[in-house]
Amino acid sequence: MNVSIILTCTVHVKHPIDCMHQIDKNERLEVYLKSIIQWLNKTNFNIILVENSGYTFDELNNEKVLYKNRFEVITFKENELDEASYLKNDSSKGVSEIFAINYAIRNSKIIQPTNFIIKITARYFISKLEEYLNNVELNKYDCLTQQDRNRCEMVGCQYKNIASIFDKDIHSDCFIGGVKGPVEYSYINRTSKYSNILICKEFGIEKTQRGGWDCCYYTI
Repeated sequence: MNVSIILTCTVHVKHPIDCMHQIDKNERLEVYLKSIIQWLNKTNFNIILVENSGYTFDELNNEKVLYKNRFEVITFKENELDEASYLKNDSSKGVSEIFAINYAIRNSKIIQPTNFIIKITARYFISKLEEYLNNVELNKYDCLTQQDRNRCEMVGCQYKNIASIFDKDIHSDCFIGGVKGPVEYSYINRTSKYSNILICKEFGIEKTQRGGWDCCYYTI
């Protein structure tokens, strides 16, 4: 099955934004570049990198040529798009991210033909993901989540299901038991509407600094 990975990132952090620890541009860029290069060199996935603060990743110009058939960088300035004006005073990272996912899907030149889309936060590289998916009949599943569904570094679905899994109106279903929560609640609600969910095994990853909190992740 043809899988496209959408890597989401923000180099220049907007203000105000909730739960943001790593705000230095150079620190963020260092983490992103390390991960992106591994996705390119160590996997065969189509890689769509989307960045929402206008950063063009000139550091990857060689990779843009070398992997031109399966790699592209899509960048835009969220604060300059009329269609993104509703995000101006929204301090949720998740709402900006899901806008970027939709923007990438609409503007990608390599996403078709694809059967399955997986969005992954760009700072994380999952070395065993391709091997794992190669041993799964992915076409049998409507959507995909990481092992800990209370986190949302990785969410995926059949291309035909993107309208429901990645609907931009993410605040409308941020509720579990009548309680409003973070964006993770939306992904739990949306994926739970399907009967065939691939809940992935827990993957070990290289120690990676989180963007929102002063701690590191070792698993996804």
